[in-house]
Amino acid sequence: MNSTQKLLSYFFPQTRKIRSEFNGDLEVTVANGRKVLDSLNANYSYGSLQRILKFALSQLDLAPVCHVLLLGLGGGSAVATLQLDFDFKGRITAVDIDPVVIRIAREEFGIIESEQLQIVCADAFTFVKTQPEQYELIIIDLFIDNQVPDKFMAPAFWRYIRQRARPGGHLIFNTIGQTSGAERVKDELIHMGFEVREFAAVEGTNTLLIAERPE
Repeated sequence: MNSTQKLLSYFFPQTRKIRSEFNGDLEVTVANGRKVLDSLNANYSYGSLQRILKFALSQLDLAPVCHVLLLGLGGGSAVATLQLDFDFKGRITAVDIDPVVIRIAREEFGIIESEQLQIVCADAFTFVKTQPEQYELIIIDLFIDNQVPDKFMAPAFWRYIRQRARPGGHLIFNTIGQTSGAERVKDELIHMGFEVREFAAVEGTNTLLIAERPE
């Protein structure tokens, strides 16, 4: 977005719709000098979602973190938040099933692969089931519109997440306000030995779980 487009966006907001097989109609909107990515009922990147993640990251000490696994790329606001707001210099592996979303992140928001960022087009469940690497921080931000798919609420998914979490590492799970589902996931994590903190109504809507795997 150049300076002229940014100035005009304060007076004439512009929205462009992009169709996705996985996410339905997505909207890239330029308004008030900012560009955001939304679905029909939820912010996908660079709006309230980014503020929610920034709050979650502020609860953690990122100094020991060398490698972050990000499940759900969206427009890449999590990558931008880590690198710009928290000066994170380590590696990020971002996984998203939707090639349209990956293209939007690259073309609209400048999120491109580098030595620090690997982008994988894959199903998050299959990725954590089959990939052997462990991570100091796993961010789970998986939703279609405003719903987390059932398989990402199921105990099997969280058992694989535990295997991918390095001892002493942390998880951040954005539940998109699904309170009953969050409680089930919280109970499952506690059962697996995690120490869990719950933050309700972040930005007035979302429930966050932040969990630490014991050493």
